[in-house]
Amino acid sequence: MHTGSAKSLREKENRGREIAEQIAALLNEAETLAPGGTSGQLNVVGATVRRRINGWEAQA
Repeated sequence: MHTGSAKSLREKENRGREIAEQIAALLNEAETLAPGGTSGQLNVVGATVRRRINGWEAQA
């Protein structure tokens, strides 16, 4: 649970989205090595990385 300021929370959420986008890109690259070899969902502060039909994507 976040106990800091609203600004601090927004900063963490923004950084979380950036990390989620990087994770999605890496999982998409891994998928090219072994199609169907990745699955699941990751939750980070500010975003969720989900497996979709056409690959992985980060959602705010």
